[in-house]
Amino acid sequence: MTRQLANATLAILLAAGARAAVPPAPAGAPGKHADDSCIGCHAKLDDVRLRKPAELATADIHHAQGISCAGCHGGDPTSGDPTVAMDPRKGFVGKFAPRAIPEMCGSCHSNAAYMLRYAPNIPTDQLSQYRTSKHGLALAKGATDVAVCSSCHGAHGVRPPSDARSPVYPTRVVDTCARCHADVALMNRYGIKGNEVEEYKKSVHYAALTEKNDLSAPTCKSCHGAHGATPPGVDSVANVCGTCHVSQLERFDLSPHKDAFTAMDQPACEACHSNHAIGHPQDSWIGVADKQVCGACHSAGDAGAVAAATISGALSKAAASEAAVRERVGRVKRAGMLMDAADIKLEEAHQSYVMAEVEIHTVTVARVEKQTQAVLAATSAADKDAAAAEAEIRFRRTGLFVSLAVIAVAMVTLALKIRSMER
Repeated sequence: MTRQLANATLAILLAAGARAAVPPAPAGAPGKHADDSCIGCHAKLDDVRLRKPAELATADIHHAQGISCAGCHGGDPTSGDPTVAMDPRKGFVGKFAPRAIPEMCGSCHSNAAYMLRYAPNIPTDQLSQYRTSKHGLALAKGATDVAVCSSCHGAHGVRPPSDARSPVYPTRVVDTCARCHADVALMNRYGIKGNEVEEYKKSVHYAALTEKNDLSAPTCKSCHGAHGATPPGVDSVANVCGTCHVSQLERFDLSPHKDAFTAMDQPACEACHSNHAIGHPQDSWIGVADKQVCGACHSAGDAGAVAAATISGALSKAAASEAAVRERVGRVKRAGMLMDAADIKLEEAHQSYVMAEVEIHTVTVARVEKQTQAVLAATSAADKDAAAAEAEIRFRRTGLFVSLAVIAVAMVTLALKIRSMER
């Protein structure tokens, strides 16, 4: 059986509801474009809907690899007669049912030996992942409004994810997911709020992606997965966040919160940081006052509240010290003094402060205070450098004033002497 006939026959069976296993891809080479009448014919059609696929095909990654339209649609691309080229007896399928699309794409993408010939780095488990995803499970139950391969990658004009024009490129994948997930009516049918994309666009992650062009910033697929897309459960949220925030997860695992959150069946990171609308963490969040995160579980006077107040105080003292010394060093530098040693000490102070913020996740006062003490030690050393530099400035200014006074006296004396000689 030819590759075209095998793929098209499979699609027909699936469209009819048959459960067929994915067949091995054929050993023969794909059809050459010179023998492909599909694009030549469709490019001349007046109907934009039928002409558009031919226009898009020239930029398609499959087309670039020599795979013709018949690779998916079947039929006989060598014939110029439309009735022959699109003969169902030759496996032609014009439009695929949603349920047929993943299996049709998987007929090649799940065959490791076949994919090795074209793209050895592409995983060949996408179809099996998709079957376990929320999309795949809903599709298997008969839903027709769930995402399939073409929903995200497109049908014609498919580009690799590394192409900035691809719908699944990091800066575009959010809007691709939003086609469905921002549709409140559609999402409500599946028990989803539909405001997730709107919230994500308020997050520090989205700001990093769009304002700083940080392509490593988390997008939808970073947390939910791509082909195996599934919302993280209570027991997996921390692990999802921990793929990027490794140090914070390690500290959280040392804290009493880990067992407490597990016992309450609460997601760890999400409880304090939210999930989609993740803001930049602020030290002011620590405490039990209004809008402070600790108050969600603790009340004034209990052990957690006391620890939070102590940690907050230590951080505030360290932050104030760093800010004050940095301002003093800045004034000295503007006065023309070299302060390289002080700058190094301030950088050490800043790094210790960052580590203090990481240690917050242990909710252990001693660990946080160890880092804040390092901040105070470094800022104290930098402050001494600034004080010495200020003393040097005063000495130089005093010397300058004395020199100017001596010069002025000498000039006056010289002027008087000259006047005396003239008389």
